Amino acid sequence: MPLLVTPEVGIPLPFDTTPEELNDFRQKAHALFDTVQELIAQGAEVEVTPSDKAQSHQIAASGTIPPVKTITPGTIINLEAILNEWDQEVLDVSRRLRNYVTNKLIVESVDPDPRQRMKALENLGKIAGVGLFSERVDINVTHRTVHDIEADLIKTLELYGADVVDVTPQEPAPVSLADLDLDKELGVLESESDGRGTST
Repeated sequence: MPLLVTPEVGIPLPFDTTPEELNDFRQKAHALFDTVQELIAQGAEVEVTPSDKAQSHQIAASGTIPPVKTITPGTIINLEAILNEWDQEVLDVSRRLRNYVTNKLIVESVDPDPRQRMKALENLGKIAGVGLFSERVDINVTHRTVHDIEADLIKTLELYGADVVDVTPQEPAPVSLADLDLDKELGVLESESDGRGTST
């Protein structure tokens, strides 16, 4: 029997903020917590009272931090605990959802209908940790010589009516060492070419 899921629309988020505002709220709350931690490290004693807990829940629900002068250190400590727990819940949702889907697929894998069994087993095999039915992509690399690539480029350019001119510089023919003028090639100093070499 198929499971019919109808999502409810129009359910608001815990508080109406953009991701940037939420990130800013989290950074401010953590900066306040770091300040309280510094005070505790210097010997200050902080107690979290029931009114601190109530105020921290109100701040977390509203998503805005009131003026710092109105917040007690106990409120800041409890607010940090609430936000850390909320962060863990958000991260934990994907793990719980993965476990739920896996468990449902295991139940479906013993269905009397062979089509349902095969589909459930196939989906179980596609789970990242199993990877039995992961799709494989083959990449073929064809090695070609520079001459072949140049010939293909020339053909393509000629198709579009371009005049292809070979601009490869012509290298001079090799010269034997006996034919070289070493003074001209190496640039001999004038004092040496005059025969008045200087000695030190």
